[in-house]
Amino acid sequence: MPFVVAREGAVQVLGELLASGEDWQLGLYNSAFTPTEADTASTYTSREAAFSGYSRKTLARGVGAGKWSAPALAAPSGSPAWTGRGQVARSSYAGQSWTVGATGDAVHGYFVLGATSGKLILAGSFDTPRTVASGDVLSVTPVVEM
Repeated sequence: MPFVVAREGAVQVLGELLASGEDWQLGLYNSAFTPTEADTASTYTSREAAFSGYSRKTLARGVGAGKWSAPALAAPSGSPAWTGRGQVARSSYAGQSWTVGATGDAVHGYFVLGATSGKLILAGSFDTPRTVASGDVLSVTPVVEM
């Protein structure tokens, strides 16, 4: 029989997930496709953004200053908006920014890999691709919800 994770339990589990383990790397990809559960790291590294000034950003594991925020209950985010779900456990990381050099690109989404394992942790696509050109700044704020 399936079980239900209580909201307070989701906050606890999310905090434990983010508290320790290998750091993660935030990357960007430049192809139009929809992420799936069957994807692997190579799905994204073969489509990794190619604008000048781009490199993956390290997301240090841990909860506190300079790392993930303390998980708390909040209204669900996302697009389209979720309805009828009440609150979710949410944690965010400080916004990560890239300044585009001489060569631009079209960025379709983001992915997160284990910094040492190289395993794909998660991925998502933007509602609309971001075409970036020289001097543009692209910012992504990582958020995890359960």
